[in-house]
Amino acid sequence: RAAEASMSVIEHLGELRTRLMVSALAFVGISVVVFIVYEPILEIFRNPLCSVPRENLGPQGCDLIYTTLIGGFQFRLKLTAMVGIALSSPVWLYQIWAFVVPALTLKEKRYAAPFIGISIFLFLAGAMLAYFVLPTGLSLLIRIGGENLVLFPSAEEYLNFIGLMLLGFGLMFELPLALFFLGLIGVVSIEQLKRQRRVAIVAIAAMAAIVTPSQDPYTLLVLAVPLYLMYEVTILVLGAVIKRRKARAS
Repeated sequence: RAAEASMSVIEHLGELRTRLMVSALAFVGISVVVFIVYEPILEIFRNPLCSVPRENLGPQGCDLIYTTLIGGFQFRLKLTAMVGIALSSPVWLYQIWAFVVPALTLKEKRYAAPFIGISIFLFLAGAMLAYFVLPTGLSLLIRIGGENLVLFPSAEEYLNFIGLMLLGFGLMFELPLALFFLGLIGVVSIEQLKRQRRVAIVAIAAMAAIVTPSQDPYTLLVLAVPLYLMYEVTILVLGAVIKRRKARAS
């Protein structure tokens, strides 16, 4: 039995290694393509800055600058890695799912696939919302300094800012799904969620202020308002699911 258990562990480690290799190959393959078609992707990332009114930008317009000899190469690699991770996410998420599935119960397997699909959808929805509000947010940040300040954004600083905005919005949009899951397993109840609405508003506003690097009121509201609406939708959906579950059990 010890030998069987040992073989089982070795087999699991072998499977994990295989799945990690598949994920790595997907990332590398997609990243190579991204590196080759770099210019159109760069334009997508520059678009929020280029959408800012020209008079709010410095003489370089929406061109990004770097001050070291290898700065351009480092920027290209970083952008390639970010986009490669994002575009290869269906592959490595599936590999994680396929590795975990054997350890799940039949009931957990039934819920897992929809959760993964909804999770990807919510993350993309949050990232897309961030992308479309960035021009207005950037304009506010640039104008707030006054007319005597001129913006010369470095390429790496701008990429970090954009990346944090997309990631922050995407992760925050996962919160309703996490809350729904906690309700399903009984950690929180619908009554608690209804009673804690005021607490939820304060918590959502605080988290939105933390995860948005711009820290401007406009971006905070754009993130906080949809999140609170999803909080209310979560209460409704969770109530319907629990009601259906009780009806089946009776």
